[in-house]
Amino acid sequence: MGILSIQEAYSISVSILLFSTLISSLELMCVPKLFINFVYPSTSISYKNYLWISVHCVQLILSVFTFISFYFGYIVIYKVLFVTLTTAIFYSYRIRTVGKDGSDQMRLLSMLSFSVCFLLEDNYYKLVPMLFVGVQTLIAYATSGLIKATSSYWRKGNVLSGIFQTYSYGIPKFAQMLREKPRVEKLMSYSAIATMLAVPFTFLIPFQEPIIAALVMMFGFHFFTAVLMGLNDFLYTFPLTYPGILLLHSFIYNY
Repeated sequence: MGILSIQEAYSISVSILLFSTLISSLELMCVPKLFINFVYPSTSISYKNYLWISVHCVQLILSVFTFISFYFGYIVIYKVLFVTLTTAIFYSYRIRTVGKDGSDQMRLLSMLSFSVCFLLEDNYYKLVPMLFVGVQTLIAYATSGLIKATSSYWRKGNVLSGIFQTYSYGIPKFAQMLREKPRVEKLMSYSAIATMLAVPFTFLIPFQEPIIAALVMMFGFHFFTAVLMGLNDFLYTFPLTYPGILLLHSFIYNY
C-alpha cells in the first residue's frame, strides 16, 4: 500500500494548486509597468494596467473562494468555482505574450485536467487527473535531465556561470564565484542533472522510499533555483504533482 490515499493525495494537490495560483496572481499584480507595457503592446497604457490588475485580481479572489468551498466540502460550489478559475487562468495565459514558463504550463495543464475530470463519477474525477499530472512531471524531469546530460555544454560544467550573468536570472557576484571555482560549478551542474534523472530512475524501483527521497531532492532543487534565480513559481507549482507520482507508483507495483 502507498503512504497516501486517493482523497489525501487529491486534497494535497488541490491545496498546493490553489495556493500556487494565489501567490502567482499576487506576484503578477506587482510587476513593473514596463513589463505590462511589453506584454500588451497594442493597447493604451491605462487599459493595460486595468486589464492586468483585473485579470489577476479575479484569479486571486477565485483561488481563495475555491479553497474555502473545497475545505468545507461544498463540492458543487467548489467545482463551479474551480472551472471558472481555470477559465480565468487560461484567458490570462492566452493574452500574455511573454513571461510564460514551465510552471505556468504545469499549472494550466493541471487546472484543465482537474476541470475536465469533474465529468467523471465518484473517485475517478480525483484519481485520473492525479495520475495524469504525475506522468507529466515524470516526463518533464526525465526530458530535462536527459537533454542536459546529452548536452556538451552541460557536461563541460560551465553553463551556470553564464546563466547567472543574464539579466533575468543574474546574480553577478555568484556568477563570479562560479567562474573562480570551476569545480564547484561543475559539481552543481552535475548535481542538477543527477537530481532530475533520479526521479524517473527511482520510479522504477518497487519501493516508495527511493522515489520519496528523489522528490525531496527535487524540491530542494526548486528551492535552490527559487532563491538564486527567482524561479519562485516552480517551487510551489511542481510539488502539486508529487502525490500523483506516489499514487501512480503505488498502483503499478501493488498491481
